[in-house]
Amino acid sequence: MIKNDKVVGVIMAEIKQIVQLLKQALNISVTSRLISDEEVSKSEKVDRNGSPYFYHKAEDQIWIPLEHEQTNQVLAFHAEDVTDSEIVLIQLWLHSLRSKENNMNPKTGSKQEDERQLRQLGQWVVQSLEADQLNADLPENFGLDGVLTKDMIPFLIINESDHAIDIQYKVLSRLLRSYFNGEVALIPLHEAEWLILAKQELLQSIKDDMDDLLDEKGQERGHEDALYSFCVGLHELISTEWVGDFYVSSIPEADALHGLPDAVNLLKQTMHLGRIFQVKEHIHLSGSLHLERLLFHIPQEQRALYLQQYAEGCTELFHDPETLSTLESFFDLDCNVSETAKHLYIHRNTLLYRLDKIKQETGLDVRSFNDAVLVKLTLLLYKLTKRA
Repeated sequence: MIKNDKVVGVIMAEIKQIVQLLKQALNISVTSRLISDEEVSKSEKVDRNGSPYFYHKAEDQIWIPLEHEQTNQVLAFHAEDVTDSEIVLIQLWLHSLRSKENNMNPKTGSKQEDERQLRQLGQWVVQSLEADQLNADLPENFGLDGVLTKDMIPFLIINESDHAIDIQYKVLSRLLRSYFNGEVALIPLHEAEWLILAKQELLQSIKDDMDDLLDEKGQERGHEDALYSFCVGLHELISTEWVGDFYVSSIPEADALHGLPDAVNLLKQTMHLGRIFQVKEHIHLSGSLHLERLLFHIPQEQRALYLQQYAEGCTELFHDPETLSTLESFFDLDCNVSETAKHLYIHRNTLLYRLDKIKQETGLDVRSFNDAVLVKLTLLLYKLTKRA
């Protein structure tokens, strides 16, 4: 019987990468496949220096196991395409990959121990949030020295699929290490909710992108754009690996040693606000929700009273999908008429007609700064009250 735990241990993303690298290096046909115990028994086993491979005469193929103690997941080569010396080199390369993966961390112990401690950390974070102890320092007994630091970039991933998706910790962890190009701390919070903490140096590409954007857009906007692009890639990676509804939130930095629950609380709040105000989006960043966060803290009764007494005419407009889409695009594009028309794929005059219609029905001209602010605030309050 195929040992599924071992097969899962080498995730498909890594197998594809190994196959691609071998194809490029050797310029030969290489595939990965699962072979049954019966196929193994019918193959000739060749064991050199404790690293076995198999020759299947019927298919004239060489099968090299991807894992030393697991012979069912193999790399398959045409026998005539590889020499004995190339087989040895491939085995040595695979051995070096396994050694790197299983290497003991002198500060934190084995990978299994790291996982246990990070799961324990997740439970502590959840308990701290429930007890409203947001500024709690990381307990010393977790033994995560070197894994967590003061200056890290946090990400929150939530899966809200209708049907349960079996996402194993080791699989997700390896996928993230591949994307971040280094070790990250993966901390399970709930069954479908994970906290990711990455060291700043692993996101050097973000910093480089930030530097390119600063001159044109200013420091805050540049940081936001670069972090957003990274989150988009992260979301696409996970969504490609597992079919489902995934959402990602992030904040620029967090002190993982002091006040980690507070950072997680901000991530959760950012996710919550994003799901209210940015319904069609899957990526939510704290820097793009400043105004929404302010309105969120206004008591619900006050929000409803404002909408009832001062903005009843505006809220009726929001029931029309076309008007709502027009206003959202107009505000997202800094009230630029030409860019909004392009974004909506309509003629400029058509957009102007819609804006004039809004003015006629509400008395507010969104091309005027003051009126645009009022309509924008009303729209946000309407969304917030509607979801409350």
